[in-house]
Amino acid sequence: MSKKTTEVQNIRVLKSGTCPNLSGKSTLSYRVGVNETGEIMLQLVGNSNPGCFNNEWVKYADVQALLAKQDQGKAITSFTLAPLYRGKSTNSPSFLFAALKQENLVKLSESKKRCYDRCSDVAFLASIKKLIDGKLVAEQAPKAAKNNKVASDAVVQEPVASELVEKPLFVLGNVPDNRPAKRGRPKKTEQVVDAVVPEANQPETA
Repeated sequence: MSKKTTEVQNIRVLKSGTCPNLSGKSTLSYRVGVNETGEIMLQLVGNSNPGCFNNEWVKYADVQALLAKQDQGKAITSFTLAPLYRGKSTNSPSFLFAALKQENLVKLSESKKRCYDRCSDVAFLASIKKLIDGKLVAEQAPKAAKNNKVASDAVVQEPVASELVEKPLFVLGNVPDNRPAKRGRPKKTEQVVDAVVPEANQPETA
C-alpha cells in the first residue's frame, strides 16, 4: 500500500458540500476533512457534467499559502491554485476555487474584472473546529443510546416475567369448578383446572 493511499484512508470527513462551478454551468460536490495530525483537507468528489477533475485530498494550508502569495498586489484567479494539480486535470484548480467561493474564502473583486479577493477564514476555521469537537460527542452517542435501550428492555421484561409466574397460581387457587373459563383462554388450560380440583377434594370425601 502506498503512502498516499494510507494518508487518504486516515482522513476523517467533517462535511460535504455542493456548489456551482465558476461558469455556473454545472454543480460540483466537495468534502472538508481532517487528517491524523489535525490538518484541514479539501477534496473534489463530483461534477454534474462530464468534465474531468482530480479527487486527491489537498491541504488547506497549501491553498492559503498560494492565496497569500498571490494576494501581494496581484490578481487572484483560479490559476492561483494550479501548483496543487501539476500534471493533472486542468479543471481541478477552477473547481476547487469554486468550493473556496462557496465557503466564503474568496469573493469576486470589486476593482478587478474576472478576479477575486481573498477573504478572512476566521469563520470557516471556527465552524471546522466545532465539527471536529462535535464528532467526538457523536461517536459516544450511539453507545449511550444502546445502554439506555438495554436498561429500558430490562424494565419492560420484568412485569411480563412476573405475570407468567402468577397467572397459573391464580387459576388453580381462585377459580371455582363450575365457573366458565374467561373468553379467549385456551381449552388446554380449562382441562388442567378440571383435573386438578377434584383431586384436591378427594381427601374430604374420604
